[in-house]
Amino acid sequence: MRKNLVTGALVLAMAMGSLAVAGCASEAPASNSGADTPAGAPPVMPPTHEGRFETLGASGCYGCHGANENANPMLNGSVALPDDHYVDGSAQTLEIDPTHEQCNTCHVQG
Repeated sequence: MRKNLVTGALVLAMAMGSLAVAGCASEAPASNSGADTPAGAPPVMPPTHEGRFETLGASGCYGCHGANENANPMLNGSVALPDDHYVDGSAQTLEIDPTHEQCNTCHVQG
């Protein structure tokens, strides 16, 4: 019984992980959603990201825009999180600063 639960949990985790990574596929933005963004303002999420934060949360954003061995922005062509979004202001911590976990507060949907 315990083996079945562990197997089920593993399958679920793998499925959720593949869904998060699928959202990182090389997709071109539908338009230049940041064209009307004032200088110094946080970038606007493109229309292709609609509902992603609500579904995946900050870990979903981090999956494409964060820095770790599984999701390097340089590998998938996404924009990397700035250092000030990480604990201690360094991407080397590989951990989002708790004050930046509500991505859609600053990065509104375009």
